[in-house]
Amino acid sequence: MSVTRRDFFRSALTAVCLPAGLVERTKADAQHRAVLRFAAMSDVHLDQKHTPESPEWIRLTKAIRAMNSYSAQREYPAFDALVVAGDLSNHGTAEELGAFRGILERELKPETARILAMGNHEYYGGDRAVFEEVFCAEANRHDVINGYHFITVSPENGECDEGPYLYIRPWLAEELENACEAAPERPIFVVQHYNVYNTIWGSADLPGDFHAGVKDLLGVIDRYPQVVHISGHSHAPSVHPRSMWQGAFSAVGTGSMSLIGGITEGIGQILYLDGIDFSYSGGTFLVFEVYDDQSILIKLYDTVSDSFLDREYFLADPRDPEKFAYTDRRFDTAAAALWPQGAHLGVIETTPQGALLDLPAALDDDDVIFYTLTVEKIGSQEEEQQPPRVIRYWSEYYLKNRAERLKVPIGSLTPGTAYRVSVVGTNAFKKQTPTALTAEFTTAGQQEVSTCQYKRERNYECYKTRLS
Repeated sequence: MSVTRRDFFRSALTAVCLPAGLVERTKADAQHRAVLRFAAMSDVHLDQKHTPESPEWIRLTKAIRAMNSYSAQREYPAFDALVVAGDLSNHGTAEELGAFRGILERELKPETARILAMGNHEYYGGDRAVFEEVFCAEANRHDVINGYHFITVSPENGECDEGPYLYIRPWLAEELENACEAAPERPIFVVQHYNVYNTIWGSADLPGDFHAGVKDLLGVIDRYPQVVHISGHSHAPSVHPRSMWQGAFSAVGTGSMSLIGGITEGIGQILYLDGIDFSYSGGTFLVFEVYDDQSILIKLYDTVSDSFLDREYFLADPRDPEKFAYTDRRFDTAAAALWPQGAHLGVIETTPQGALLDLPAALDDDDVIFYTLTVEKIGSQEEEQQPPRVIRYWSEYYLKNRAERLKVPIGSLTPGTAYRVSVVGTNAFKKQTPTALTAEFTTAGQQEVSTCQYKRERNYECYKTRLS
């Protein structure tokens, strides 16, 4: 039986003593009792055109039903709260928000609290007055559930630049102080649509990336290490390991219940394999379980596959920075991705304008995020040399069911020409595979080739296409 790096890592935990916070809570580690459970999501983007058959409507319904079912089977059976960190709707109209409220009323049990923050989209056809009237609740509020404090802040407008939360700084500072005095030994949950700048993945302002982080509340939140900040806005997959961050406080990104997007961190364009339909790529939310020792387990649930994802985040003690595990030190300590033993890059076929490669997925506990292909012509010394062409593809790390081998197309090539291609993988902490996989091929001459549908189920038997 083969043993993966993840299997080896888990088995090694029984033989060594690691610092607190580095180990995910497992089924065998059950000495502490859950005292609070809630779901956190964002960016549902329910639209006035949506019906009960739309992906966003279905995912929200499935999420609540999954939480009801999961909670009922636990020793602690409560589903205490549903947290939505903004962009419940596309335009913030009473019609869209009313549809959202209708789903909550049908699916949520009366004892489950609703903690709803406004996002920028709630201002694109509505405002705070509409939001508060529809949900009969304030957009900025302080709730206490089972003795745990939840502080919700909403932007003043729909602008995506700095400034929409500056108005709420004095109020938030006062509410945080009140929460700290009332429950000094417990974490405090702060819910906000935008990320806090330069914390979780997607929160930094980098060239070519969506501006998801703001500095408005720095100097307020970071005075309290027990804060666990919950945000959305970036649509970045929450399975990315840097969606969990700890520094002056803890922060986690919820991902998106609608479409997902990739954060390129300024390296340039990264392509999606086989033309993914974005509307069917989101649908992940977080399940928080707080234990009586104040540790927190965060599980990721995927509504598309109706199952939990493999990755979990465990905060051993969110009150003590000395026990923070998800810090920026991971950039130094993370290992590089590795190719499977005996891995080789194959060439499935060539056409006049391109080639289809067979790439083994690299192995990494921190997930390979993208692959970089370097393509260069193989020519005679007399032929003028051209600079290599660089192509990047997302690895599909955000999908529940990932293929062990990927089919990678290269297009816009010259007919009847020899090429050499090399591939490296890059993980969540920017560590590359130490070696590259290479292959050589020659494109076909100018002849007609048959075409067929490139299927998402990875049925390549009929795949012959004119790649361009």
